[in-house]
Amino acid sequence: MRLFSQCGNESVETVTSIGFTGEQYLEIPNNTSIKSLVSGDFAIEVWARGDSSRADVARTLVMLGNNNGGNEIAFYQGAIDSSLVIVYIDDNRFGMFNVSGLDWTTGEKHYLCLSRADNFFSFYFDGRRLKSVSMENTDLDIGSSNMLIGADYDLPGVNSSPGNFWVGTIDEVRIWTKAIQSSEVSFHKKYPDKLTEHYSSDGLEPLIGIWRFNSEYIGLIPDESGNGNDAIIRGNSESLFWVRK
Repeated sequence: MRLFSQCGNESVETVTSIGFTGEQYLEIPNNTSIKSLVSGDFAIEVWARGDSSRADVARTLVMLGNNNGGNEIAFYQGAIDSSLVIVYIDDNRFGMFNVSGLDWTTGEKHYLCLSRADNFFSFYFDGRRLKSVSMENTDLDIGSSNMLIGADYDLPGVNSSPGNFWVGTIDEVRIWTKAIQSSEVSFHKKYPDKLTEHYSSDGLEPLIGIWRFNSEYIGLIPDESGNGNDAIIRGNSESLFWVRK
């Protein structure tokens, strides 16, 4: 979203995304609202750009763990291969996708979406459906795990040993307690800034968390959905940066 205000003859550029250098991440504390995300239909959307540096380890976009320290849901940029995207569901690898034309090192913005309708899971990248499959008896349970943006948790235990930090920028993250259909995915890919134009107020009710990163914050990034799922800045906050246009 590009908004400019005038101050005399000067234009003031607005923040458009948050930048990570591999030394910080965002934590959304576990609560009833976050638990409800995986109790039924849901969708997770992320807009992000990679960094030109070599990814020697997988870099995390978003992660919800479980009480065993595993990945209940997670999106990664794969290590070494700059065309790689990895998705975990229910502590199992849902897909390791070599995406045609993808090069995380170019700084191009990409859109990722995982959607669940009943037991049917679909993963989209830049509007393309990479996998859709029925997964019967899938029992997602994040336990007491927090939600992380830009990092994951590692064994042993729950909420322990954050790592696999994101390097690059993230423009927006949304979480819904509803499935997102293919037509909505196409619209969101094409018009990422038109959320309120696409939905009525009733249509926005399943949105339980949204972090636009369109303003600069210290310590805490508010959840603009109104559900109080504010993101705490962890790690070396002095190395965090904000991108303006």
